[in-house]
Amino acid sequence: MGQLTRGDSGHGTENDAPDSTDRAPASLARDHALLSSLRDIVLVRDADGLLTYCSPSVFGALGRLPCELRGTRERELIHPSDIDARDDLVAGTRPGGPPLPPIELRMLDNNGDWHWFESIEINRLDDPDVNGIISNARDVTARKAETQDLLERSLRDPVTGIPNRLALMERLEIALSRAARSRDIVAVLFCDLDDFKLVNDVFGHEYADGVLSEVARRLERLQRKSDTVARIGGDEFVVVCDGLHDADESNAIASRMSDAIEEPITIEGRQCIVTASIGIATIDGRSGVDTDPATLLRNADAAMYRAKRQGRAHWHRFDDALVEEATRRFELESELGPALEHGEFVLHYQPIHELACHTIVGVEAFLRWEHPTRGFLRPSEFLEIAEQTGMIVPIGAWAMKAACSQARLWRDAGWPGWMSVNLSPRELAEPRLAQTVSTVLEETRVEGDRLWIELSESALLRAGASATNELAAIQDLGVHIGVDAFGTGHTPLPRLQQLHADFVKIDGEFVANLTRDGAVHPPGCDVVAALVQVGTTLGLSVIAEGIESEMERALLVECGCEYGQGELLAQPLAAPVAASPPDASPPRSIDLRRL
Repeated sequence: MGQLTRGDSGHGTENDAPDSTDRAPASLARDHALLSSLRDIVLVRDADGLLTYCSPSVFGALGRLPCELRGTRERELIHPSDIDARDDLVAGTRPGGPPLPPIELRMLDNNGDWHWFESIEINRLDDPDVNGIISNARDVTARKAETQDLLERSLRDPVTGIPNRLALMERLEIALSRAARSRDIVAVLFCDLDDFKLVNDVFGHEYADGVLSEVARRLERLQRKSDTVARIGGDEFVVVCDGLHDADESNAIASRMSDAIEEPITIEGRQCIVTASIGIATIDGRSGVDTDPATLLRNADAAMYRAKRQGRAHWHRFDDALVEEATRRFELESELGPALEHGEFVLHYQPIHELACHTIVGVEAFLRWEHPTRGFLRPSEFLEIAEQTGMIVPIGAWAMKAACSQARLWRDAGWPGWMSVNLSPRELAEPRLAQTVSTVLEETRVEGDRLWIELSESALLRAGASATNELAAIQDLGVHIGVDAFGTGHTPLPRLQQLHADFVKIDGEFVANLTRDGAVHPPGCDVVAALVQVGTTLGLSVIAEGIESEMERALLVECGCEYGQGELLAQPLAAPVAASPPDASPPRSIDLRRL
């Protein structure tokens, strides 16, 4: 084998190293290869804004060759709306300083399309090897589109695809600002579908979502392109109309909305009809009144509740009376907690009679509020507020315990009747309702079968699986469960059987219809007889409410109704004068302190 020369050993002297002219082509080729592999683009512009360098990656990003861009004005690549922001960022920076914060701007490709780039600007005008401002830009078009898509989805209702509450408030803000300038009128129409829970219960959630989507489409077709139709939750829709010249125009809009919603809806061969309660609130740009979006929406909501209290398929305009009502509601809302704490709530009791023999077999507890300044308040004046705020839960728990405590006192005095209390939809939704009832019975030492709990048909229809389980647990305690105002709502009979209800109460409207002008009214009697027959066939006790005349009592007995209550028999009275021993004659009240 031949002897290695010094050059072959790999340990040559400095004379063997390649000179700079030998390295330059290799170095440039390596730099070019590296820059070509980058997805980011590098641009250098001189003090006059002319491009002096473009990285090879500019071809992949913008479809332009570096050689055709060099010597052109860099500003021609940038979107006109983005140039000033970029120039303002660079202005005042010193050469040789650190890179500036990233800025997003659009660049034009060879097809005339704009791409979003995130660019970092570096001032190297003082560097003789650069003599320019470097832009290191990364294409973020896809990320920008994804962000925009997420933003749009955050402003859209997932069920109907129309704007949601967040988008509504933004658009309402814009509408109010525009009205202040144009001196036009903005109308907000708050739409709530009546008894929509029934659609969910009868047809299922998927069908109900289809109904909501169809309602949204109908509302959109009615409005102008400049108007906003939004779903803000549940079965609530809001329409914002701006540019109106007369506030009364909103009345016609509400009527058209109501008519459109009431048209039958058919989905997969199944048809349903829904109605809506609509509240209207307007603001006139000429008034100079500064109204924020939340206030206007709240006013429309208050008007909607007034429409709902008028009955199904009504609309109502917000007015000064509603301002007073809203103020009163707000004040009562803030006073509910202190009222419970200070013992301002009391119970009155109305006897329930066995109609054939006038025997008092039970009493129903009614909640009253002895307000320190407003006087005696009936449930209709505050229970809805308590329900909406959730205060009905602690108030209801207090009422149940107070009623059972009174039942215990009467039992100890020798009267064995039952105590009937009402349960609201909000209370029924409580996850530990059965535990609450059990605790009340234990603390008051009252047997379960002496407590009868009344549910409204709306509460019963809203009851989900968890509420049904709670009711079953309550019945396991011996408590009786029944439905109030039977026949006025839409309770399906299978639901009563599923609930294993113990009793139903026939609403006073049916009782009043037993007679007309002091004479027997056969159609009314037939209806009551049918309701009694349904109840007894299902094995339920039947109680008639609102008995005001002896003729009504006699007709109820003839129809087979076993129990009843009403002003003929006794008005709701404060304890302890609301019940009598079962062997007493039918006095309107007896003081149990005499027992």
